Amino acid sequence: MSIKGELIAVFESTHETMRAERAFKERRIKVRAIMKPRVISSSCQMALSLPDEKHASAVAVISDEALRFVGFFRKSKDGQWTPEL
Repeated sequence: MSIKGELIAVFESTHETMRAERAFKERRIKVRAIMKPRVISSSCQMALSLPDEKHASAVAVISDEALRFVGFFRKSKDGQWTPEL
C-alpha cells in the first residue's frame, strides 16, 4: 500500500531535472528538489518532489517540454519505492 500525498519525479540526468524544475515553476507547479533514493535506477542523483494533485499537470509539462523522464515514484508504508502509473 502506498502513501498518498507526495510523488517524486525522476529524470535521466541532473540537467533534465533542472530543466523540469524550471518548466514546472513557470507553470506554477510547486516542486522541491531532493536527493533521489539510491534504489531507483537513474544516472541522476536528484529528483523532484510534488503533490499528488499536480500529477496530471506534471505529465503535461513533461510531454510539452519533451523531457527525458524515468518515472514517478511513491514510498510505500513499508519503506519501498514503487513506480506510480
